[in-house]
Amino acid sequence: MPLPSSKEELLDKLQLAYEKLDAEFDDVTPVLEKDKRIEGNISCCDVIAYQLGWGQLLLGWDSTELSGSTPDMPASGFKWNQLGELANSFYQAHNEKSLKQLRTEFKQLYNQLTEWIESLTEAELLKPHQRHWTGGKWAMVKWIQINTIAPYQSARTKVRRWKREQNV
Repeated sequence: MPLPSSKEELLDKLQLAYEKLDAEFDDVTPVLEKDKRIEGNISCCDVIAYQLGWGQLLLGWDSTELSGSTPDMPASGFKWNQLGELANSFYQAHNEKSLKQLRTEFKQLYNQLTEWIESLTEAELLKPHQRHWTGGKWAMVKWIQINTIAPYQSARTKVRRWKREQNV
């Protein structure tokens, strides 16, 4: 997937990916929202918990650096070779919430991400070396895409497949 080449394109792609993923849950009943038969043995609630976890990490990395500290990446207590365990921590953190509650939080996160992106300059988004947390070779737009747009699209595919199998 090519990277967005402007802030406007990034915001448009984020909005489309968010809206498409969120809409997949419109017809999921409370009886099925915790059904763990989506690829990876996860539920609809887990799908959103995952998006919440990574989106919050993304926002946290930037705010931590801007406050003068070095963010723990990917997250405090986790290394890059422990992403499965990190995903499980997202599921656990949101385990008691309903799909409706998680969708509300997902909408709030989407709004926070949009506001954050809008606050950044084109250079901050599109050029490498704008933040230490982005490393030496990737621009912030790449980090945003791989932690929002790409997983939203991937999750939507998995949810759609599960819905077809469940006749939802």
